[in-house]
Amino acid sequence: MSLLFLCITAILGGWVFQVCQLPLSWLLGPMFGTILYVRVAKYSPKLPFSFRDIGLLVIGYLIGKQFTKQTLVEMGSHLPSMLLMTVIMIAFSLILAFITSKLTHSNLKSTVAGSIPGGLSQMIAISSEIKGIDLTVVTVIQISRILSVIILVPLLVYSPILYGNQATATVTTTVGSASYHWMIFLLLFCCYLIASLVKKWKFPAPFMIGPMLLIATISIAGISIPAIPTTLTCVAQTLIGIHLGLQIKFGNIENKAKFLSVVTVTSSLLVLFSLLLGYILISLDTDISLLTAFIGLAPGGMAEMAVLGQSVQANLPIITTYQLFRLLFILFCVPIIMKWGFQRVEKRLEERKG
Repeated sequence: MSLLFLCITAILGGWVFQVCQLPLSWLLGPMFGTILYVRVAKYSPKLPFSFRDIGLLVIGYLIGKQFTKQTLVEMGSHLPSMLLMTVIMIAFSLILAFITSKLTHSNLKSTVAGSIPGGLSQMIAISSEIKGIDLTVVTVIQISRILSVIILVPLLVYSPILYGNQATATVTTTVGSASYHWMIFLLLFCCYLIASLVKKWKFPAPFMIGPMLLIATISIAGISIPAIPTTLTCVAQTLIGIHLGLQIKFGNIENKAKFLSVVTVTSSLLVLFSLLLGYILISLDTDISLLTAFIGLAPGGMAEMAVLGQSVQANLPIITTYQLFRLLFILFCVPIIMKWGFQRVEKRLEERKG
């Protein structure tokens, strides 16, 4: 029964956000509705299955449908800029981590792990393997960044700066014309099977990457794929929103008010910095719009940024490629760099004491 009330509250949240014409209404509305329900009920119901995984199947389908042979050629040409932008983003994150550590007197290791713009679950998994890291601090900083991203990025995208509001009418009309077709559900079932396989290979975001690869392969082969109806997209966003709402827990930390204030400011600075990087990227590559560059570089979850990119008709393959590249770089390179860096710092401190 509690799960039913949770879903009703989440749907009402999406409806209110849609009536108020707020950005990402069926993602942010259910998220805030879920947070409100948990706060009032003082109870977080267990989900019978992963809402986020089911929602990601649809998002992966949407992204994969955008791929063509031409987009593959474009992505290959973006490799140098992807590496450059990722390194600059991580370097700025480390500066913010140092500032956060100084202002809040928190463990530098913990603020570094918390400030790196990877996925929440991925960074917690990485942090748990390194001694001396406070997982609560990591979680709070990562959640603060996620909140800043999913609130600030849509506001900036729909602002006159990026003219996202002009693209919205077009995409709504295009997606709204799609109707339900039996092939959609057959493909989604195949997407689920592929996602389960990819998950066994320990790949990040398997329930989005798996469907994306399958549908992209079919699309590149020239086979016609039916479009996802608007209602199904809204359901997917609602499921992801509920999952996000249940994940937002701030735990018990000292000087919580000061700590949250600092990490909120630094997280907001990281979002604004990604906008600056967007301007730099379009100066290097004139084929990318500022809208696509900003969403692709924004330090948020790949799924959330894909939903945002789809809603404003930005270049989804480019957005996903930049987001995925940063995530893979963080997953495979950052743990090695972090362990090496922390060992060097500890060794120098021991030498000074000796």
